[in-house]
Amino acid sequence: MINLESVEALLTKVPGVKAAKIVNEGEEIVEIHIVADSEKSPKQVVRDIETVLLASTGIKIDRRIVSVAQIKGDIQKARILPYSLTNLKVEEPDSRTLKISVVIEHGNEEFYGDALGPKTSKNVPIVIGNAILNALSDIHDYALSIDDTVEVYLAGKKFIITHLTKEYNGKEESIIGAAEIGNDKFRAIAESVLDAFRRI
Repeated sequence: MINLESVEALLTKVPGVKAAKIVNEGEEIVEIHIVADSEKSPKQVVRDIETVLLASTGIKIDRRIVSVAQIKGDIQKARILPYSLTNLKVEEPDSRTLKISVVIEHGNEEFYGDALGPKTSKNVPIVIGNAILNALSDIHDYALSIDDTVEVYLAGKKFIITHLTKEYNGKEESIIGAAEIGNDKFRAIAESVLDAFRRI
């Protein structure tokens, strides 16, 4: 029988891990929840957890059951760090094509992504959204797509609403993100996609 407390204690000794909680069903571990600092990427933390469990206990897990929340500073005072859009660059290689490059910050890490596509009104949000998702593609194992965007007025303000579809283990889920449209519509689209990503 798995001694959950001892395994959780083992995981908290992994560099950067502040707390660990395991959920099991009988002899099977079905969820591992980790609170870690921001020194490593979430994907690296997951790899470390997987390696420590296998090497120390012989337990082999599917890395997709591990969720990581990253914090900055003392665990008692910390807040979960958001993924923030720090730069968005728009280029037109030719009159028909749009290229979007983005930089996303998370703690001490920066993620870079770009996307290229036809510069049609329907496709522009998809190109922008794909740049965001490409930047973050290494930190998750989901299939994600940008499906639609719509502009709405609410409380006298204009917002962009974005719909993503997430596919995982054969199941699809709708994810919605929103951002207020200010002076830069392209950036608002990017922020709405990032807002949806934060909800995954």
